[in-house]
Amino acid sequence: MTIAVVSPHFDDAVLSCWSVVAGDADVTVVTVFTGAPDDPMLVTEWDRDTGVTSQVRMAARLEENRAALVVAGRTPTDLGFLDSQYGARSFDSGVMAACLRAAELVYLPAGIAAPGRRVHGDHVFVRDACLELRPDACLYADQPYCLFGQGLELPGGLRGRYPDADDILLTPAQRDRKAEAIAAYRGEVPKLDRAFGIRLTDPDVLVRETFWQPVA
Repeated sequence: MTIAVVSPHFDDAVLSCWSVVAGDADVTVVTVFTGAPDDPMLVTEWDRDTGVTSQVRMAARLEENRAALVVAGRTPTDLGFLDSQYGARSFDSGVMAACLRAAELVYLPAGIAAPGRRVHGDHVFVRDACLELRPDACLYADQPYCLFGQGLELPGGLRGRYPDADDILLTPAQRDRKAEAIAAYRGEVPKLDRAFGIRLTDPDVLVRETFWQPVA
């Protein structure tokens, strides 16, 4: 079985889809928004507290992601597109199609968040763009936006195609390895912990992952 896990940003696949990424199948992690801004002096609000420019920060994030995926024995495929915090989002459906064509199974972000929270717009964009290419794709609940909760629901327009959620409970060993991989994102984790009020490197937080399979 060949699987492609599409990760909008560097950490999304590890945070949301670890049971697949670290599973026994032949898995490719395709990270979409890995490009750095052209302006060497640009510092976005999200990058500001790292003490470096956004260009330097993106280079560091690339290395952090490689270190995280080493824990699962994976090497990332980085597409180099710009995410929305750096201005006009960039994307090439032809490049993405080439990455997904050979995969027997594709996982995409569901583009959802826990009640009262909003998911990153880049996740929704990637979901919709990739469903055009692979309407047979499975979806995964976006973490930490969904706070690892139960009873998650897709947007109304997707429920007919994806009627039932499948909650996967990670074993203690899986949670420990996932926490180890998340810790590699050392520049992002403290900010995410503050933003979501949880500690992402605590294995007890990482109990659940949620997936949806399309109806045949």
